[in-house]
Amino acid sequence: MRAAFVNSIIGTGSTGRIVYQLSKIPGVQGRIYYGRKENHTDADAFRVTKFMGNAEHAVFTFLSDRQGFCNTEETERMVENLKAFRPDLIHLHNLHGYYLNVEVLFHYLKTIDTPVIWTMHDCWAFTGHCAHFQYVGCDRWKTECAHCPGLSQYPVTWNGAHVTRNYEQKKALFNSLKPGQMTIVTPSIWLREQVKQSFLKDQRIIQISNGIDLACFHPETSAFRSSHSMEGDFVMLAVANPWTREKGLADLQKLAGMLKQNQKLIIVGTTKKQASLFHDLPQVLCIPHTESVQELVQIYSAADVLLNTTYQDTFPTVNIEAQACGCPVITYQTGGSTEMLTKKTGIVVERGNPDALNDAVQALASGKIVLKRSDCMIHAQRYSKDAMLGAYRSLYIERTGLPL
Repeated sequence: MRAAFVNSIIGTGSTGRIVYQLSKIPGVQGRIYYGRKENHTDADAFRVTKFMGNAEHAVFTFLSDRQGFCNTEETERMVENLKAFRPDLIHLHNLHGYYLNVEVLFHYLKTIDTPVIWTMHDCWAFTGHCAHFQYVGCDRWKTECAHCPGLSQYPVTWNGAHVTRNYEQKKALFNSLKPGQMTIVTPSIWLREQVKQSFLKDQRIIQISNGIDLACFHPETSAFRSSHSMEGDFVMLAVANPWTREKGLADLQKLAGMLKQNQKLIIVGTTKKQASLFHDLPQVLCIPHTESVQELVQIYSAADVLLNTTYQDTFPTVNIEAQACGCPVITYQTGGSTEMLTKKTGIVVERGNPDALNDAVQALASGKIVLKRSDCMIHAQRYSKDAMLGAYRSLYIERTGLPL
């Protein structure tokens, strides 16, 4: 089965790794069409837009808010390559990311009968601007986007004049394929329900959870505590890449001021400027972003709890990675961030409430609430990479009628 995959990145980040894994399903001859970031892999890959094209698209977006409607010639070359490749299936992922012209792509897709699967990792496909709307509390996308309150969010722009135009154009384009040609997949139940309230509600919409590689994410004997003089401490961990305001770094700063002497907070993924915010807080250790899974596993294994203070997310795999390493989770009540937790593996608190976050931390630290590492590890088995790939394999067979 020949399958074409389209995503902004390849081999790195959660979506880049997922696309690479899907392209390697046994029996799939995959080609990945990508836009920007790559981690060197053995994948058959076609870069849609080079660096200058990415930069042009970014500037174009900042000035006009027309993300996804640039790079016309580059996307036309991609379409010619697709025609030569003759895929049995086209699997779309993130179409935003400064690399693609969705108008060119969908004008091509509606001329063919090839089944299309679109895995939506965020909300960009059905809004007039943003990829996430929870932080600003907007639901205008349910009727028609206008007077957007989220222009300072990705994809950042100073010009909100085209929000309604974007919305109407996406609505027409993304509903232009033949009846039954496209299947939308969401990683979370929460996102599935949002899509059902959008202009894509008449498309087929199913949910397949993202999965992680349990051969990599599992408890290990870790020297992290001893190397950072944290033996006997209650250790909290927070991870993001990058730490934007929507990830709740300011709330962690407030929490840090409430911690007791034997409680330590590790924050992974901070810049030097962000780390400087915690210089006067000896209980906080800031660590730069790492692509090393081994390093992350060592930290997960050393921590007593993961704190997820995100204000907007669809299905954060960091929550699964932590549990797979035996680390329970405290998360804000945000999007799909609660879906991979149970009462035995996590605590959910009100979004944007550092006091409630601290209450949960203290309940765990004191033993008032007990979340067992073994329960976390067992629950994480539900979200394996193999389970995810198996679900997509079945979907590929169903949509193409071809064996795998």
